[in-house]
Amino acid sequence: MNVSYKNFEIEVIDDKNYILNSSNNLHQYQKVYCEENEFRSSSKHAVIIKEHGTKISSAIICETEGATGIHENSCTIEDDKIWILVSNKIYCLKIPSLEIIWQKEFDQFTNFCLYKLEEDFLIHGELEIFRITKYGEIIWSFGGRDIWVNPEGSEELTIKDNVILLVDFESNRYILDFYGKLLEDIPKQ
Repeated sequence: MNVSYKNFEIEVIDDKNYILNSSNNLHQYQKVYCEENEFRSSSKHAVIIKEHGTKISSAIICETEGATGIHENSCTIEDDKIWILVSNKIYCLKIPSLEIIWQKEFDQFTNFCLYKLEEDFLIHGELEIFRITKYGEIIWSFGGRDIWVNPEGSEELTIKDNVILLVDFESNRYILDFYGKLLEDIPKQ
């Protein structure tokens, strides 16, 4: 994914083949945010920042919980920061240095999507939906009867007409207001 921001070109990639401390990696990064342990990383996401075509900073983040990919809702850029989902954590990095401002675990397993909601963010996790501030503080969280993955192809989270529409694994439907209050609970018939 490539994004233009101010006078920077920001590339966010899924570097699945990256191996910690290997000289054979396709990409070398200036900053490596990976814990060394006996587990293999399930998610390896990198951010590369260029200015006028010249790389000025790069970082890779590796995490070991649920696997995530790079897509339209895997990161948000504003206020000289990038918030990026990696596994069950969110990292907030400074632009252009890519220094960590904060990183925090939200869902126990995986965070699928990150949405802008007013001045905050809405996180679509596997077990819970979270509204958080830009500083990583949880405003509210909501869990349904089952996980927030729908095998029937329904969109699990939609923001529409000042409400949040949710569909869980069993196709139960929920409607929340922006304050996390349950407005409707519609069990699958």
